[in-house]
Amino acid sequence: MKSLVICVMGLFAAGALGQQQSLGDIARANRAKKHATASTRLDDDTFARSTAPPPAASDENAKKSDDKNGDAKAADSKDARKDASSSPAQKNDDLKKKIEDQKKELSTLQRELDIAQREARLRAAAYYADAGTMLRDQAKYAEDSRKEQGEIDTKKQAVEAAQQKLEDLQEQARKAGVPVSD
Repeated sequence: MKSLVICVMGLFAAGALGQQQSLGDIARANRAKKHATASTRLDDDTFARSTAPPPAASDENAKKSDDKNGDAKAADSKDARKDASSSPAQKNDDLKKKIEDQKKELSTLQRELDIAQREARLRAAAYYADAGTMLRDQAKYAEDSRKEQGEIDTKKQAVEAAQQKLEDLQEQARKAGVPVSD
């Protein structure tokens, strides 16, 4: 009886060995199945975040707006309509040019900010180096320092706004499929 059981088990084992695939073959088959089912690409362009449609901005509403943001949005929507009527190659070139112009503007603003900060540090170093000046001109130095700091803060805000605009243009280019160098 034992020999019969061993013989039957041997036959099943031999049959199973003949039909087994290698681990590499199984992995390749699973990988092929994964790639075949992943046909939908989800990103910010194809995945809706809300069920309500975005509000449409009309030219009349944009003209009635008195604030800067409303005027900027109206100008952007006009640019978008103008871009939609032009060829894709022209649109890509326009986006690249806008991005390059924004990079130049950002570098100019950053340079101005650096110069203003450097001048403030030099002025402070000269003021604190001379004890006589510190005693004679305390009020004037404090007033000038406040003015310089206000100017520096204004320039920082301008740099941040330019940086945000550059990022928005780069995102717009990315969505349009335009290759942009950083």
